[in-house]
Amino acid sequence: MLPYTDEILGLSMQIPRLGSLPPPSVAVEVVSPVCGSRLTLFSRVEGGRIADFAWGIEACALGQASAALVGARAVGEGESFFNALAEVLETYLKSDSGLDPAWSWLAPLAAARSVPQRHGSVLLPVRAFQRALSSSAGSK
Repeated sequence: MLPYTDEILGLSMQIPRLGSLPPPSVAVEVVSPVCGSRLTLFSRVEGGRIADFAWGIEACALGQASAALVGARAVGEGESFFNALAEVLETYLKSDSGLDPAWSWLAPLAAARSVPQRHGSVLLPVRAFQRALSSSAGSK
């Protein structure tokens, strides 16, 4: 049984900015090869930071909860934030370690630790923002 806690289910219904952005926006799609979860991110990057975004997500409740948590903090953040977030989240999912207080908002995702086949889904929002920022930097 998947660890769909009340907190995870609640977060999965709070995904911000569902939909799309009109051009000119960068569109990236990321897919978890293990479970098939999919996220399409439409973003505008200004000065190396996320200025605006919208997205569509087809994922389990764990992936949706991750999108709610990451999406609530994405605007104004740049590559260094998302790279650090990816490292912290990957480590957190694979271990029993706690979180530095700066990352305590990721705590609800502890429910995904017991389901390694869903880790890719949980990481989708982070990967999408990393790709969007990378694509934006490469297009300049």
